[in-house]
Amino acid sequence: MKTITYLINLDESYERLESAKSQLDNIDWQFERFPAFDGRGKKLSDFENYDDNQARKILGRSLLNSEIGCYLSHYNCALEFLKTDADFLVVLEDDMEISSDFKSVTEQLIAFLSHENELEWHLINIAAKKKKITKDITQINNHTLWHAYYFPVLGLGLIWSRKGAQEFIEKGRTITMPVDVFFQSWLSRNSKGLAIWPALVYPTGLDSDIWSEATAQNIERRDLENRDWSYSLKKKKRMMQNKRFAIKNLYSHK
Repeated sequence: MKTITYLINLDESYERLESAKSQLDNIDWQFERFPAFDGRGKKLSDFENYDDNQARKILGRSLLNSEIGCYLSHYNCALEFLKTDADFLVVLEDDMEISSDFKSVTEQLIAFLSHENELEWHLINIAAKKKKITKDITQINNHTLWHAYYFPVLGLGLIWSRKGAQEFIEKGRTITMPVDVFFQSWLSRNSKGLAIWPALVYPTGLDSDIWSEATAQNIERRDLENRDWSYSLKKKKRMMQNKRFAIKNLYSHK
């Protein structure tokens, strides 16, 4: 089974690239730099597949152009993966720090998945911050692979199957929410998300590129997002719906 790795990196983010490259080179992990889609400074109307009306209906706000850029970066990774002959794709964002056993556990995980034909999955989150509504599958060293019925947000580290990438291309063509929110909604419904605990990838604590432009201009996050009065209610409703799907799928698979 063949695995490839894409490291998402904005063209001018040299320090992030060097940090990520140093970590991966130190463990002899082969990767390709994947140019991030830079959505900053663009108008929302410039994004052909973005539906602002639906975004505001779902989220109670418009997406930031940088959030759309992040979504398109992950979407383009899936597109490029499907053009290759690889069986699995590891996607890493450049503001990450890998754990000391990243290579060992990931290699064992890939080997396990290569022979586990009855386990149907689309996406694995290897950067999960929490473990909720789950069912353990197997132990790898001191880490657990689990069925993530309530799929964790944070797209810092992911592993795609070819089938999962293909469905993302089809189901996620129209952009209505941030990509990690889409992953949680999509995979909590179809129960085809997995995760690793403890995480193999952690955030470095660097300021997000999404907010760098706003910070430089001293713009408040709330103003930049242009939230309406229903923002909090819609967020709670969305999370509760995802949890209901997750609990239903958990008990139906027991």
